[in-house]
Amino acid sequence: MITSPHCTVCRTAEMQGTRATFTVCQACVDWLDDHLDQVERLWPQLPDFLERGRGHSGPRVSGNTKTSGGIPPAEQVLNLIGPGGVHDRLSVYDVAIRQARGLIAARPMGSADHRLTSTVHSLRVHLGWATANADLYDLACELRDLVATMRAVTGDRDEPTTTELGKPCPRPTGDTECGGTLRYDKGTHAVQCDDCGHILNTAWYLRLAIA
Repeated sequence: MITSPHCTVCRTAEMQGTRATFTVCQACVDWLDDHLDQVERLWPQLPDFLERGRGHSGPRVSGNTKTSGGIPPAEQVLNLIGPGGVHDRLSVYDVAIRQARGLIAARPMGSADHRLTSTVHSLRVHLGWATANADLYDLACELRDLVATMRAVTGDRDEPTTTELGKPCPRPTGDTECGGTLRYDKGTHAVQCDDCGHILNTAWYLRLAIA
């Protein structure tokens, strides 16, 4: 068990009151849960994008369409669904969490679909314990990278509405601050920097009364 005065994911939220004994603030718990949802939603779509020019609905397309210019090479999709892909990258964190709990920590066997499903399920099962005992910053970074890549290769455009905040990112970078653009996501209620990807505590920024 670790203790931290601040959330180990956003690194800014002070762990006080009912969450004083936790390691992740509630906003970041919601963010982690949302990104696990997105992994599950996007995963079944990936095989449809193995071939350049073939969209999720199946028929081959041509011309200036949403899919014709944006479908990535098959190698990019294979990097997500093949060995070392989404299922294997998330399994590293699932195994580490179960090991920290003193539980059996073998990786799931079988097809990539089965391993992905088993790993995400296990992460959800142990998320409550992990958000009270573990530093989940690396897991959050992995989820952010995976979801961004999965959305890019599938052409997913249904992003929650975001609002740019008039404050620079305060994350320290050496002797200065990042200074990147902060955005508030109305879907996940998270504040994130466009430049460094840092997730910040939303409590202070909610005073801006974003509709």
